[in-house]
Amino acid sequence: MTSGTASGLRKVSAELLTTLGWLSGTLHVPSHVPLEEHIALGRHHLKLTGVAIPGEPDRLRFLALRRDAVVVVAPAMAEAEAAPSPFSTPRHVACLLPAAILRGTLEVFSNMRLSDHLQIEGQVVTLRHCLFTQYGGTAHSADARPLHTAIVNLSWAIGISEED
Repeated sequence: MTSGTASGLRKVSAELLTTLGWLSGTLHVPSHVPLEEHIALGRHHLKLTGVAIPGEPDRLRFLALRRDAVVVVAPAMAEAEAAPSPFSTPRHVACLLPAAILRGTLEVFSNMRLSDHLQIEGQVVTLRHCLFTQYGGTAHSADARPLHTAIVNLSWAIGISEED
């Protein structure tokens, strides 16, 4: 869910894969900044409220989450997607993470190799129509997690491979 507030911030419900595991809560993002840009270019901490922590019975009212501890951000609802660019092509990729694999679609500049695209991409990439599983898992695995959007912190990615 995304909603605005009087303070110039919008609230974005999201799940966040961190070094602690999956957290869920509400991110507070400047209204004029796309979520991906906020994740990539913001300050040291992400502001979250109503945060569920793995194994903890109660939610935290507020959490200043270290940005470098975030592996993946998966918003509960897709933000408005820009119209497909005539300068990019959707590519099916697999993002190798420390304990799991994230498969999805990445928009890559047309006529550019994936490796060249990643060199100019920056600190994060956004995958669409994703499946997050443990290595060896499938869409039918008990721990499989479909995600419509996943913003990946590339400093945690072991590698990204193009799939057929």
